[in-house]
Amino acid sequence: EGGQTKFYKRLPKRGFTNKPHKTDMLSINIGTLQDYIDMGRLPQVEEGGVLTMKDLVDAGVATKSSIKHGMKLLAKGKERLKSPIQIKISRASEEAIKAVEEAGGEVTTVHYNRLALRTLLKPEKFEGGLLPKFARPPPKWQPYYTNWDRNRGYLSVQAQMRQFLKDRPELQEKFVDALEASRKQQQEATKNFFF
Repeated sequence: EGGQTKFYKRLPKRGFTNKPHKTDMLSINIGTLQDYIDMGRLPQVEEGGVLTMKDLVDAGVATKSSIKHGMKLLAKGKERLKSPIQIKISRASEEAIKAVEEAGGEVTTVHYNRLALRTLLKPEKFEGGLLPKFARPPPKWQPYYTNWDRNRGYLSVQAQMRQFLKDRPELQEKFVDALEASRKQQQEATKNFFF
């Protein structure tokens, strides 16, 4: 350019890139899940078991190498969903959660770091040794996984109580009775407060 400052150096730098910290989620639609259930590739649903990402990989929904940071459940094809699905997945949209619960299923969003994903998807790599414990989510994702109303996070009180009652079914009746007694006390307290 004849000794002038090059044109690309004269232009200012604007914005930023977040590429090193980007977490790409592999998208999976509810309609696709129903197709695989109809084909008989996900027998865990018929048996009432909980679907994990490992089950989806074994069924051929995705490959192990395509899951870098986890999977996200999306609501495309929700009108076709008729099977009650119990699924543990990295993230889920609110519409997908609503559609699965309307069909009688459950969604739980669970945080998987890179080591936890490797443990889940490739357990043969850890044969003969102990499986590592799953790490807690980083502070940035704590609100997501502790929220029950929008995300069905596994660290929420409701999700932990649901898991506790599944593990100890003999306490289910006591818990329901205690919950009803608590509701009656609250109703009486508000009734007495206003009258």
